[in-house]
Amino acid sequence: MKNLERKKYKRLKINLLILIVFLIQTLMVVGFSNTKSFIESKYPLSYILDTYLFISLLMNPILVSSLVKKVIEIEEKNKMWQMQIMLGGKVNSILINKFKNLSIKLVFLQLIEAFVFILAARKGVNFSLSKEVLIRFLVFNLSVIVINLFFLAIFMIVEMKVKKVYALSFIAIVGGLTGVITMLTSQILAYINPFAWMASLLNISYVNEGGRFIQILNPINPYTLIIAFTLLILSLIYLKSMKTYNLYKD
Repeated sequence: MKNLERKKYKRLKINLLILIVFLIQTLMVVGFSNTKSFIESKYPLSYILDTYLFISLLMNPILVSSLVKKVIEIEEKNKMWQMQIMLGGKVNSILINKFKNLSIKLVFLQLIEAFVFILAARKGVNFSLSKEVLIRFLVFNLSVIVINLFFLAIFMIVEMKVKKVYALSFIAIVGGLTGVITMLTSQILAYINPFAWMASLLNISYVNEGGRFIQILNPINPYTLIIAFTLLILSLIYLKSMKTYNLYKD
């Protein structure tokens, strides 16, 4: 069954979609790394990470929802659910295999992006990789990975529950917009709204001193990682034991 999943993925152009998102995100990050404000930044790596967060706040939910739609839609279009169930497959096991395959791709994407972040940050005159910087960088990337995996799990649950074809895309887009609004309004809500978790990871704050905005480094934030990881585990438990689902869309 696992081999069957891999064969089906070859027709979906998933890697192409991930590559497009990767190019958009990294090109924008690299573009910001050539600006004067970045070159003179006190915290160049944190500046790069915050730039990525602004971009991914809206883009990552759309990417993950698109991946989920693609891997589940192929079952609906080609009546693969019926065939696999007749062959003794279980819907929950198939979904878990889909989650594993997509999660590997998302983790690999984040690792490659992390390498790009380091290369871009090295252009800053104040670039350094102290112990605190490395810990912050590790917590950041782990948090982004877990957040994306949480969206992957919860979007798969939603896609298997709703009947409308475009419901998941609508949720991802509207959710991403609420994340942007939350980022601009409430720091507390950034922990409550999953679509704003990226905003809770921002590394730099700006304080007005003498008519100039001074960069202040925020404390390392482990709370988002803990919250996201806990909800990821709960989502996977529910996904594995889910008993009702809609196999066909209206």
